[in-house]
Amino acid sequence: MALFSLLALLPDADVVAFRFGIPYSAPWGHRGASHSFVFAVGVALVVAGVAWALRAPAARWGALAFVAVASHGVLDALTNGGLGAALFWPFSHGRFFAPVRPLPVA
Repeated sequence: MALFSLLALLPDADVVAFRFGIPYSAPWGHRGASHSFVFAVGVALVVAGVAWALRAPAARWGALAFVAVASHGVLDALTNGGLGAALFWPFSHGRFFAPVRPLPVA
């Protein structure tokens, strides 16, 4: 369980981009590519590969990893601040908000 909780936080590792001068609005800026469904699939494949090597149920671990990582971007799209989340990167460089944004940004 702790693994999947940590994976849900992984997309916000993109705040390191600020230290390297990467602007918020850049594809690898905050709420950028790391908040996309493609990123979630990539992480899920890595987790499934590790699970397979450990002889654990790889499909289950991969699916749970995808849900954990993808949920972060979806929840960020439900907030009322920032530029939105790049949910569909690399297919779109747009940032998206949900039509309803009930979560205030802290």
